[in-house]
Amino acid sequence: MQPFARFRFAATAPVTADTAPDFLQTAPFRTHVDYDFPDMELADLWSVVSSDRMWSWLPTVWGCRYPDADAVEPGVIRDFQMYVHHWLVYAQREKILIWEPNDRLVYTATDATLPFFGTWCEQYRVEQRPEGGSRLRWTMGVRVRFVGWLPQRWLTPIMQQVFRFGLRGVRREHGTGLEGVRSTTIGHVVDR
Repeated sequence: MQPFARFRFAATAPVTADTAPDFLQTAPFRTHVDYDFPDMELADLWSVVSSDRMWSWLPTVWGCRYPDADAVEPGVIRDFQMYVHHWLVYAQREKILIWEPNDRLVYTATDATLPFFGTWCEQYRVEQRPEGGSRLRWTMGVRVRFVGWLPQRWLTPIMQQVFRFGLRGVRREHGTGLEGVRSTTIGHVVDR
């Protein structure tokens, strides 16, 4: 365990299953990304989104740790962790509020190792695309502690692009790679 990982700051107002829809619409900081996966079936997309590896393809993210349990369901607590610095691990405990396999996952953070996230809620929805494949609709809402009075919605367009880029890793995690993506490396075109 990292030195500061044992210190936790309780969320100021964890979201409930009943309050999640309203919070995700009215949170001071809110971002929403729709991302299409035309070559991925809905069940395959769900298997990545609901796994302990979600976001782990990013350089500093370790992913989620689920408890040893027979099933994941509302009320289950998992631990999300990422490496911030050689002596600092960011971790937050996440309580599953809604777990509808192949459809929707909603959770709220109950505590974290850094004090500035007061309230945190995320929703992942997966759905079939009429043209084939699947679509991920991801929404995150945060009420920041201490500086919550500052306007935060201006960050939304910037963070949407950051998260959109990050969601490209879903395809790699699933194993379908980045087919069709071409990049130039030292004057040569390389297929990835």
